Amino acid sequence: MTNQFNGLDGQDPLHTTVAGKCPHCVHQTTLTCTSHQELDGTRETGSTPAVARYLMTLSCQWCRAESVFLRVTAIETQQVAADRYAVIFSTRMLEQVWPKKTPRDLAPEAPGIVREVFAEGALAEAAGAFRLAGIGYRATVEQIVKERGASGKNLYERITALKDLGASQEIVDAFHEARFVGNDAAHDALAYSAEEIADIAELINEAVLVLYVQPAQRAKMAAQRAARRTAAKQ
Repeated sequence: MTNQFNGLDGQDPLHTTVAGKCPHCVHQTTLTCTSHQELDGTRETGSTPAVARYLMTLSCQWCRAESVFLRVTAIETQQVAADRYAVIFSTRMLEQVWPKKTPRDLAPEAPGIVREVFAEGALAEAAGAFRLAGIGYRATVEQIVKERGASGKNLYERITALKDLGASQEIVDAFHEARFVGNDAAHDALAYSAEEIADIAELINEAVLVLYVQPAQRAKMAAQRAARRTAAKQ
């Protein structure tokens, strides 16, 4: 099941209201499914489970703008009683069609080389080249641990060493996830889904917030307080 807009399961989620981030205003808000139509000729009945594709529109209750998604749905028949079966429709993937996705970027507080490498991974993600995106995000992690001064014979050891440099276990675990995904893409040509790659990008973004953005903000506030004290004494 998709992790984006949980609650959009069923054969027809028309008029269903869900929580999520609007692609237009980027607010975490409530969206309503205003249209949902199966694309003719796209249903795959020879696979297990069967797969159907729908064009779906979500309307944001914050900015009132509409976004269009391709909904990929698995269709399974499940036994619910001794003599009764039910057809279950579950959302497997949502691909944003409109507005056009723009590449992610990191906060300006992150080191330049980290932002550059991340941007290349983000370009691949936005283009749907998810193997390349996975490799790019792994490379981003490698640049971060290098910049932080972590030591070790390989990336696994350097990521783990971040714990001794003050990083939280959550950041260490997130970076290992990015390492796994990049290794799988590079060595085994494993393709993760759009949402799985997006999750890795968000993990890196959250780590950058903790490692670079928040310390810079605290330093700025400390400098402002120091300047205020100095001015008061004069």
